[in-house]
Amino acid sequence: MKSSARVVIIGGGSLGVSLFYHLAEEGWNDVILIEKGELTSGSTWHAAGLCSNFIGNMTVAKIHNYSIRLYDEILPSQSGNPSVFHKCGSLRVGYSRIEEEWFRHLLSRSKNVPCEFNIISRDEARDLHPFMNFENARIIVNTPNDGHVDPSSVVMTMSQIATSKGAKISRFNRVEDIKKTQGGEWEVITEKGSIIAEHVVNAAGCFAPEVGAMINAKIPITNLEHQYLITEDHPELKSLKTELPVVRDSYCSSYLRQEGQGLLIGPYETFGAKPWALDGMDWDFDRGLFPDDLERLMPFLDRCMERMPIFSEVGIKTVINGAITHTPDDNVLVGPQFGHQNFWNLCGSSIGIAQGGIGKYLAQWMVHGQTELNMASLDSRRFGDWADKEYCVTKAIESYEIMYTEVGANENRHHGRVRRVSPLYSLLNEKGAIHNVVAGFEKPLWFKTETIQSEELTWTRTNAHHAIADECKSVQNDVGVIDISGSSKFMVSGKDANKFLNFLSCNKLPQKIGAIGLTLFHSHRGGIMTEQSITKINDDTYYLVGPILSENRDLDWMQSHAKHFKVKIENQTETTSSLLVTGPKSRELLQKIMKDDLSNSSLPWLRSKKMLVDSAQVRVMRVSYAGELGFELHMPSYQLLSIYQSLFRVGKEMGLRDFGGYAFNSLRMEKMYRAWGSEFTEEISGLEAGMEKFININREFIGSDNLKKRMKKDLDVVLVYLVFDDDIQSECYGNEAVFYGDDLIGLTTSGAYGFRIKKSLAFAYIKPAFANQGQKLKVLTASGMRLCHIEISAAYDPENEKLRA
Repeated sequence: MKSSARVVIIGGGSLGVSLFYHLAEEGWNDVILIEKGELTSGSTWHAAGLCSNFIGNMTVAKIHNYSIRLYDEILPSQSGNPSVFHKCGSLRVGYSRIEEEWFRHLLSRSKNVPCEFNIISRDEARDLHPFMNFENARIIVNTPNDGHVDPSSVVMTMSQIATSKGAKISRFNRVEDIKKTQGGEWEVITEKGSIIAEHVVNAAGCFAPEVGAMINAKIPITNLEHQYLITEDHPELKSLKTELPVVRDSYCSSYLRQEGQGLLIGPYETFGAKPWALDGMDWDFDRGLFPDDLERLMPFLDRCMERMPIFSEVGIKTVINGAITHTPDDNVLVGPQFGHQNFWNLCGSSIGIAQGGIGKYLAQWMVHGQTELNMASLDSRRFGDWADKEYCVTKAIESYEIMYTEVGANENRHHGRVRRVSPLYSLLNEKGAIHNVVAGFEKPLWFKTETIQSEELTWTRTNAHHAIADECKSVQNDVGVIDISGSSKFMVSGKDANKFLNFLSCNKLPQKIGAIGLTLFHSHRGGIMTEQSITKINDDTYYLVGPILSENRDLDWMQSHAKHFKVKIENQTETTSSLLVTGPKSRELLQKIMKDDLSNSSLPWLRSKKMLVDSAQVRVMRVSYAGELGFELHMPSYQLLSIYQSLFRVGKEMGLRDFGGYAFNSLRMEKMYRAWGSEFTEEISGLEAGMEKFININREFIGSDNLKKRMKKDLDVVLVYLVFDDDIQSECYGNEAVFYGDDLIGLTTSGAYGFRIKKSLAFAYIKPAFANQGQKLKVLTASGMRLCHIEISAAYDPENEKLRA
C-alpha cells in the first residue's frame, strides 16, 4: 500500500467511489480509496437503485439529473459497455391541493434544471402503467428520463475507470485512526500501515460518525432501517414489451416498480420508523441485513395492494431490510469539516444512488475551491454543536417518515425543537408569535391576530396574509420591533484586524470609528461566500453581523484565512442579542428611554454608537433592513428582555407593534435589498448580483483577480428586480422559471407581496440582454403564468429619504 497520497477517501460506497472517479476526471490521480470490506459492502449493495428527477431542492435536482446522465450516457461511453440504466420513467401521484400546488411549482423549477417534467392526465398515466389505479389522483407527474440502476455495476465501472488513470484502491483495510501531523498533513492509520495525505474525505456511510470521532468531529448522521420486498413473478408482467415506470405514491407512502417479471415495493412508514446503532456501529458489520419486519409495513402494503391490485396476486420472494443513513434535514453532508482544514465529508445520503454523481461537485470543490452549484444547503458545516444526538435522531426519524408526504413553501414542522432561542422566545410565544427555525434558531415569523390563528400549507399566498399586512402597516405608519437575535455576530480584533478583513472583503472597510459598511466575501474563483455588515469599533476592532445559516461556514472561512494575521475572531452569536426598532416614530420612541441624542447630526444613517438605553449599555446602529427610519440595538443577551419590555412600556400608546420574518421579507423586497442564500450564492459573484458599488476592485482581496476577469467579458446572467402587473394571489418562492414570450431566460431567487406598494415582487437572474427598465416578462408560478416588468430602482423610497430622516 502507498505510504503517501494527495487524497485519502475513506469508504467504498457509491459516494466515495463517485468522488474517486471524479477526482481522476479532474486530473487528481494521486488518490487512494480505503474500504474496510469490499466496495459497496455498506448500504450501496442492497439499495433499490432508484433515480428520479422529482426532487424538492434545486441543487439536489441538478445532482440527480447529472447522476442519471452519468449512469446512462457518460459511463457507457467511457467504458465501452452498454448502459445498465433502466430508463423506464417515473410517475409521482398526488391527491391533495397542496400536492397539486407543489407539483406545479416543481414544474416551473424543472425548466432550469433542466429536466423533462410533465403533468399528465389519469388516462395518460393508465397508458404508461395499466396496473395502477389512478382514479382518486388529483395530479400526476411523469418524469420520463427517470429509472433505476444496479448500484454495484455503476460503482465497479467508476472504480475501474479511476484506477485505469492511476488512482488506487485498498480493500479489506480498516482505518483505525486519523492524526494531524506537525506539518499540517493528515496521517491515516490503517490495518495495513499509515498513509500521509494532504486531504482526507469521510465517505464512510453508516460508519461516518465513527470516522469523524477520530478527529473529534461530530457527524450528524443517524442510521434507520428501511425495507423493501421483491415478489414472485406475475404472468401479466411477462407479456409486457416495455418496463413499467416507477411509481411514487403519497397515499401508499411507497415506491412501486417492476423487478424482472415481478414487483419491488418499498414503503417509507409514516409512523414507527426504526433507528439503529444509536450507541455506535460495530466495525464487524459488513454486508449486513436485519430480520424482516413485515408487520411494521402492513398498513402501507395494504394501500399498495389497493392502488396496484396485481401486487395482491403474487407471493413475496425476498425482503431486504438494511441500514440507510439520514441527516437531520435529509440532505447529504458535503464539503469541509468545520475546524479541520482539508478534511472533507461526503456522507449521510438517504438516496445515495440517485445522488451518485455528487462526487463531481466535491471534486470541483477540492480541486478548484468552488463548485458550479450552490452547495449551501448541503454544506456539512450547516449543523453546529446545537445539533446533538437527540436532535439528530429525532430529525432523522422525521425525515424518513415524511419521505412522500406533501410539502409546502411555508413548511414549519415541530420535530427537534426547541434548540436555540432568544431571551424573548417565551414572551413572544405568549404574544402569539409563530416561530420558524433557521440553523436551529427560533425566529419569529408572524404574529397571530384575533381572526387569524394558524397558517395552512401553500405554494400560493399564505392565509396569514392580512396579519402580515397589519405588521407592515405599523412599520410604515408608526413603529415596529422585531427580534433579530437569530443572526451571526462576530468580533474581529487585533493588530491586523483591518488588514485581515480587507483581505476578505470586496468592499472598503468603514474608515471612521462607528461607521457601518456592507460587504461580500468571495471565494478565490469569485463565488459569493457570505454577506456581512461590518462596524468599525476602533482601529483594531470590528463587529460583523451576518446570516445565521452561514454562521459556522463564515467562522470556518475566517479562521482558515487568519493564520498569517494577528487577529482574534470571537463568535458572539449566542452571547449577543439584538432588536430592530423601525418606523417613522422609532426615534421618538427610543428617545423616551434614552438621554443620548439620536438626531441625524448625532447619529446619521450607517453610523453606530455605544449608548445608554434605559439602564443598559447598548450598541445602537442606525440601519434598517425594513427601509424605514430605524435603529438596531445590540446588547448582551441577558439585557434583551428588559430593554424590550421598556420599549413597550413607553411605546404602546405610539402604536408599537411586533412584526416577524414574513413582514421583514416583504419590507426588504420593496427596498430591493438582496439576501444571502437567495440572491447571494456561491455559484455567482457580486457582479452578477448587481453589487458593483460595493466592490472596490482597485485593491487585492480574495476573489479580486477573478472579478477583474469577469469584468472584461460579458456576464452570463444578471440579477433583476421584478414588479408584477397582475393581481394573481401567488408569490414567488425561488427557482420559478422566467420567460420572455415563450423563451426561457432565467429563474427567480425570492419573492414576496409588497404591502406598502400593493404589488407582488421578486428577484430573478436572467440573460443580460433582457435586463432593461420596463422590460415585460412572465413568471411560471404554482398558480400559472404571471405578468411582470423590470424596475431598475427600488419600488419603495428609491432615494432612501425615509432611512435618512
